[in-house]
Amino acid sequence: MALTIEKLHPLFVAEVSGIDLTKPQDDATITALKDAFEEHSILVFRGQDITDDQQVAFSERFGPLERMLIGSQGGGTPLAFLTNVDRETDHIIPPDDTRMIRNLCNMMWHTDSSFKRVPSLASILSGREVTGDGGETQYATLRGAYDTLPDAMKQRIEGLVAEHSFAYSRSLVDKTLLSQEMKDEVPPVPQSVVRQNPVNGRKALYLGSHASHIQGMPVDDGRALLRELLEHATQDSFLYTHKWRSKDIVMWDNRAVLHRGLTYDYKTQRRVMHRTTVAGLGPTVEDGRPVPTA
Repeated sequence: MALTIEKLHPLFVAEVSGIDLTKPQDDATITALKDAFEEHSILVFRGQDITDDQQVAFSERFGPLERMLIGSQGGGTPLAFLTNVDRETDHIIPPDDTRMIRNLCNMMWHTDSSFKRVPSLASILSGREVTGDGGETQYATLRGAYDTLPDAMKQRIEGLVAEHSFAYSRSLVDKTLLSQEMKDEVPPVPQSVVRQNPVNGRKALYLGSHASHIQGMPVDDGRALLRELLEHATQDSFLYTHKWRSKDIVMWDNRAVLHRGLTYDYKTQRRVMHRTTVAGLGPTVEDGRPVPTA
């Protein structure tokens, strides 16, 4: 089958068909996927009965992979296990288990690994077991959000730097959620509030739950500005909600979209998702100033 790409939303998101991700892909196919990724920000692949090794192999065609944080499910490996099922017992994890409390953090708007000095390029999420009701993943286009900002706001935020912190975002759910070892692994980092795509030049907001405050501004004022921008970016017209089917794979651009998980009956319904994360190419801030394209 020939590779086909069909838009699912006027502003972003495309479904890719005519490809089997369980098999090695030639260079021409990977180039076409990279072009589609830069254009649409999110790529949806249906019916991919993929193994962990196959998912890693496909993901590595887009760059080196991040390793998961110490203490996370999959810590130290290139795979994150986003699930309410215990991998040893195959039973549903009790709702008061720390692992489930951590899962609640994924229901806040965020972009993966913005708490790292070099934030991630892409996330690739495989739906191994999906729920019949609920459990969707919702995405917001940060390019669409930036494009529709008033010129005065664009001028106001150009050059601003936010501090992103994993400890801050986790404290919004439970201040005791992280060990000191986990906090030390990912100390706060600066990130540009506006990012420009190095391939097509399009600008995007760079926000989410990890963004604590704006450097050089009173904390309360910076947080108010970040909330204002987040409310703008998550208007209905900028959203795509992915209703998972078994064996779906969704790949998204962490430079250009926010995402969050939606709730489901996690006490009775099994949900098993495996994610790989492609590392970014460099920091968004150097010597205290935003990098022009990152």
